Amino acid sequence: MSKKEDIYKDDFIKELMKDVELEETSDQFTNKVMDMVMQDWLAKPIEMKKPISRNQWIWISGLILLVVLILLGTDVRTIVSSTNNPFLNQLDAVFLQPINQILTKVFESLIKLPVMVYIVAVSFGGLVAFDRIVNKLLHH
Repeated sequence: MSKKEDIYKDDFIKELMKDVELEETSDQFTNKVMDMVMQDWLAKPIEMKKPISRNQWIWISGLILLVVLILLGTDVRTIVSSTNNPFLNQLDAVFLQPINQILTKVFESLIKLPVMVYIVAVSFGGLVAFDRIVNKLLHH
């Protein structure tokens, strides 16, 4: 737009607005608006949803456990290293070998723990499960 058109627009708006009186809001305007907002909020409260549901956590945990069992239960490294595929050899060197070493160290350290640690862990898990079951029964 050119500068001249802007000037004419401004004059036109001034001409339109010269007979219009400004209105004042009532003293209770802010209170009424806030009451309406509060009523709307109470009618439709904001719900916070968990980013990952319990079922998704169960599936993710199961998938991780399955991968760990496959890596430990089958000697994937032997199968992969017996092939002469450069991609699989690189995968073995970068990914499978470090994971196998870490998992082996973890399970070796778990075997060295005293039996009492396992008894306490299983007891604690049982108490948590019992507490959840009792709470569900009492609240329904």
